[in-house]
Amino acid sequence: MRFLTFLSLAACLISANSLAQEIKPQYTSLQDCKTVKSLKLADRELTDGVFRCKGAGGYGVYVIDADPRSFLVLQRGKQLFSLEKPMLNEFQLGDFPNVSGTKNAEWRVAGGKAVALIVRVAYQKRETGKAASTLLAFDLRGDAPALIGAASGNDEARQLADAAPGGGEDAQSRACNAVYAKLCKDFPPGPERLGRCFDKRPAIADKVPATCVADFQTNIENYHQAVGGAQ
Repeated sequence: MRFLTFLSLAACLISANSLAQEIKPQYTSLQDCKTVKSLKLADRELTDGVFRCKGAGGYGVYVIDADPRSFLVLQRGKQLFSLEKPMLNEFQLGDFPNVSGTKNAEWRVAGGKAVALIVRVAYQKRETGKAASTLLAFDLRGDAPALIGAASGNDEARQLADAAPGGGEDAQSRACNAVYAKLCKDFPPGPERLGRCFDKRPAIADKVPATCVADFQTNIENYHQAVGGAQ
């Protein structure tokens, strides 16, 4: 009887732990935020276009509006984490990336803690000058926020955010492979495993996340090899 009671208690604890770790969305506004006089980052002090917005899951968030570009700075306790590098300096999809017009940030929260952040970044296409946007997913489980990848839709962004614990290169590689698997599913493999997907690259260029562009060929090869493509 005591053994059965112990098993029942253990089952309850496991169930409760699973529920506690369930990832749920929480949304906070990036509009009409409080103006801040200055914000001191590791490399410089910002004194213009700094707005503090409400965060979630133990994080605060700042919008840094350096018109026509803008980016986010996350705060956890007394630590500040600038996302300028992935959101601006390394952004490859187009020109003038910004979050100034983004209404909400989506936090992926588990057990009361934010484990990932999804934010829409608007930009201008270089070839046409037309407006476009993408969703960037950041992993928050590690010591510092890490870019997981980019996605064209909410469901895809959430899958990247929820399934890539730890961020970093391994998570980014998995995320890129998943994106290419989706983009290349209708393109048969060719003699070098790149096939028509590589030949038609301009047709899907706008859908390739900025973080995956540099490894386009490698990821296409990996994809076709994984599905038994020709050698």
